[in-house]
Amino acid sequence: MMNSGQMEGGPARILVVEDSSVFREMQGLLLGQAGYVVSTHAEPQSALEQAAKVRFDLVVIDYELPQMNGQEFMFALRKIQPEIAVIFVSGSLTLELAIQLSGQGVAGIFNKPANPKTLLEKVNETLARNAARDTEARVGSNSPLGGRTSPNSPLYTASSTEPADDQLAFTPRFLPGASEVFREFTHRMWKVRDFRAVLLLQGEPGSPFEAIARDLAGISIFREGPVMVCPAAAFEERKLIEVLAPSLLSHDAGTLIVTGVEGFTAPQQVILNNLISGRDIFLPFARRFRVVLAATARLSERVDAGDFDETLFYKISSLSLAVPSLREMRDDIAPLSYHLLGALGQDRESGVVPELSPEAVAWLQEQEWPGNYDQLCHTLLGAARLAGGRAISATTLAAVRQGSTAESRPATVPRVAPKAGDAGATVRPPFPLASDLARDGATAATPPPVETAPVRAPVAAAAGAERAPAATAIARAPASRLFAKAAPAASRPAAAPSRFRPASASYDFLQRLEASLATADEGAGI
Repeated sequence: MMNSGQMEGGPARILVVEDSSVFREMQGLLLGQAGYVVSTHAEPQSALEQAAKVRFDLVVIDYELPQMNGQEFMFALRKIQPEIAVIFVSGSLTLELAIQLSGQGVAGIFNKPANPKTLLEKVNETLARNAARDTEARVGSNSPLGGRTSPNSPLYTASSTEPADDQLAFTPRFLPGASEVFREFTHRMWKVRDFRAVLLLQGEPGSPFEAIARDLAGISIFREGPVMVCPAAAFEERKLIEVLAPSLLSHDAGTLIVTGVEGFTAPQQVILNNLISGRDIFLPFARRFRVVLAATARLSERVDAGDFDETLFYKISSLSLAVPSLREMRDDIAPLSYHLLGALGQDRESGVVPELSPEAVAWLQEQEWPGNYDQLCHTLLGAARLAGGRAISATTLAAVRQGSTAESRPATVPRVAPKAGDAGATVRPPFPLASDLARDGATAATPPPVETAPVRAPVAAAAGAERAPAATAIARAPASRLFAKAAPAASRPAAAPSRFRPASASYDFLQRLEASLATADEGAGI
């Protein structure tokens, strides 16, 4: 077997163009110890002169260079050596520039200071791919720093400590439960937590796919990386690259959650195939994240109907989990309800957590919940608002559920974005607590909420006659905007300042998300 720096015709040659002597020497030492022939340069003109004399297989470029920037240098170098692979390592890359470079055939983009192991793996993989360009073989790093032998193998050896069979495999943060069905499901999640292979989640409409994927990321080797979410409506190249942007400048591999896969069109299926293969425009993102797909319908039936590519289906279904319905986990409905109401209480200025009467708990456990997690979220929030600070009764819950299923959609309802200072305004959460799939594929028994429905509603209505419309408006609001906070996040070590990650524990993600969503609403004319 060849060493990491060996090619069929001898050691690969790498050109390093970096004006910082510290980073230049570090990269030269790293690549040289891996077996590559390295030529380092502080000035781009010197590197171009060397490239005119010697053929190089790959170039590592800083963006901020004297005489010309890294992008201009790349264009000039490609005129001399068109087939050379390009990797950027820079501390001055912006989101727009990263997106632009990813569309120009750049093999990798790293933020300074780049993780040496990750950088070397990308170099090894890029050179191996170029050496076998006619195949889709993926060769991992054989360097002393360690690596991966397959894109579908775990990044690291899984922990030898296995959870006891009669206990939860781990304590979920976003989706609590203790029933036997839920316990078995946590063990299935535990077994697949560290695999890089695509994971397919399949369940009924309204299933908490995103909460499950976030809990899975939290116990995996991807827990230090960003969690990125892309619904089916945004699954096109430009928007997808913007969603993936945090993985470009993160030091750690993250998790990409894609919902609504069952409704993918033929062009979207092509994009998905390129994404998981790390081809074309997605080449810079290879090995930067794990993909978790979510579908509310059996994809095999779409394959049989000729609506889903059969080869793609086999690629994404080799590792899959069936998500239990809420009906199968009746014993978990009560703790889950308390968890959701606790998040609602944290969002209120008073901090008071709404209570459930014993009759209300029994009522919740008796229902069939065809809309699953989404329907439970809407029902609880509507009942909490109607209760006005009193304990939530079974009668209130039944009234909210009946109001959310009996009435038809209004023709047009203006959507009012709540302001931070508005009394009774529902603050948008840092992530959806329930999947958007419920809006796209809800059953006839539980019509999907209207996206244009108002989200704001007073906490306590003045009179019983005035409460029903408020409950209806709440029930129609997307479940992703119902509860502002999940369980407290575990403390994380301080990270280097970055455009995409908090610089300190005081970083207010919710405030930043509010500003981003407000800007998006203005752009959409909402």
